[in-house]
Amino acid sequence: MAVARPRKATIRDVAARAGVSHMTVSRVLNGSPNVGAERERAVREAIESTGFIASARARQLATGTAEAYAVALTEPLDELLTDPTYAAVLKGITDALTPTPVVPVLFTMATSEERAKGMRLFKRGAVDAVIHLSPYVDDGMLDDLRDAHVPVVLCGQLGDLDKAAFASVYSDDVLGATLAAEHLLARGATGVAAIMGPAGNPATPDRVEGLRRTLGDRLLPTVAHAGWDTPAGYRAGVELLRSAVPFDAVACGNDRIAVGVLQALRDHGLRVPEDVLVIGFDDHPVASSSRPHLTTVHQPFDRQGKVAVDLAAEMVAGGPPRTVVLTPNVVERESTRRPTSEAGSQAATDPAPVA
Repeated sequence: MAVARPRKATIRDVAARAGVSHMTVSRVLNGSPNVGAERERAVREAIESTGFIASARARQLATGTAEAYAVALTEPLDELLTDPTYAAVLKGITDALTPTPVVPVLFTMATSEERAKGMRLFKRGAVDAVIHLSPYVDDGMLDDLRDAHVPVVLCGQLGDLDKAAFASVYSDDVLGATLAAEHLLARGATGVAAIMGPAGNPATPDRVEGLRRTLGDRLLPTVAHAGWDTPAGYRAGVELLRSAVPFDAVACGNDRIAVGVLQALRDHGLRVPEDVLVIGFDDHPVASSSRPHLTTVHQPFDRQGKVAVDLAAEMVAGGPPRTVVLTPNVVERESTRRPTSEAGSQAATDPAPVA
């Protein structure tokens, strides 16, 4: 025998219990100052005794807000689970929203079907703003977001960004790579190999630019491109070693690539940092657990998420979109920590070929 589901209390049930009109209940729910203390107390007691819960739709109609920010990801879902960058930015977003009434809602939008569903909800006002975690995977989505007339914050830099339509927050990749190059030079590097991420990712050319600008002819002419994962870094490291091109340092596009390079060097009998210096990018947890611990360029991903929330809130309140550029810094660990005397002597000699 089926058991009947208990009926949910309505705003009229609360009004009847409190002995007031349903409009008075609505005013109390929305924090209106135009309700006397005695009536407000009666309404709140009635809410508790009836178990009434205001629906999200009713609250949106009353307040004009959905109290939700979409967090959009156009990478496949497995990237969200394997790339620690997204986890760090998401932590910043959720931490910033915790003390507010706003909730983050994750939208995976890697396929055209997923994107159509998300855009339909955005245009209906289901969220107050969109924080886009991977705007470089576009396929026309930025145009759709512009047409949806919803505040949008991009976590990343795009060359032709419409600053009148989108806010953005990103870390300065050119500066980050410049700091990495300066660090390697200060540790005595004379021939630096670069193993970067995919060439099509906007971060890659910026990081190469920073390296070239600082290293000049100390950067090997050929820049290798790999996937963002450790196996890809390992394969690129092996190819570099097989080329027999002289180098005494490797600048990597991210920490996972660098961990693969460390393994390739170790498998070929080379010591880090005694024989080869290695520096990563991002400062994910893997950098402090690798063997040896990895020197890396710290990107403030947690802060990026918090700033994205601030920018979204500004736009929801009617403010204009703006761009915030965050400053990276080098975190030195074992993979570049040569003794000072050794670094000085290395700087005076050419790197030996590595086979």
